[in-house]
Amino acid sequence: MFSRSKLILAAGSIALSALAAAGCSAGAQPEAPRPADAPQQVQPLQSGSSEQASTFQAPVSTDKPDIRAGVHGNEERVVFDFSGLKGVDGIKVMKHELNEQAPVWGGSGEPVEGITGKAFLHIYVEVADPERRTAGPESFDQRLASSAVVNDNSHGTGELTIGLAQSVDYEVLVEGEKVIVNMAAGPLGR
Repeated sequence: MFSRSKLILAAGSIALSALAAAGCSAGAQPEAPRPADAPQQVQPLQSGSSEQASTFQAPVSTDKPDIRAGVHGNEERVVFDFSGLKGVDGIKVMKHELNEQAPVWGGSGEPVEGITGKAFLHIYVEVADPERRTAGPESFDQRLASSAVVNDNSHGTGELTIGLAQSVDYEVLVEGEKVIVNMAAGPLGR
């Protein structure tokens, strides 16, 4: 009986040693290095989530509203395009105004650096964008429209601003989730 106890004790010691060695070597593996430029964001858990209470790393969304410009005959066009963004559902123009007031970043009130112009067309919209994305400023090599920015997008509303070389005649249209601004130095041919 005495030798049987020694045998069981020896076998138990070997098993514990093997488990400890396996556990230590698995836990001691270095984490793979992450690229310095890999975006990381800590995401809060949704209520009722079945995930553990720890946070997880996920890439930051890099999609932003698209701002582009073009020339069509004697008219210029600037398009603010929200259609490619996940979670955006609808856009509606509330009002617009042309003045000499340069745009500011929503919330902070800091001037938007990089937007140029002598006049600014401010377009106020209702936009269902849960991520509240801004974009720009983008610069254009056009005679009238010199730059544009989505400078405020919060709480269901947004401000889109176009920097202009001079005052213009313009129209603001909505097609799906795009805001299209047509402009001319003289009257629009409508």
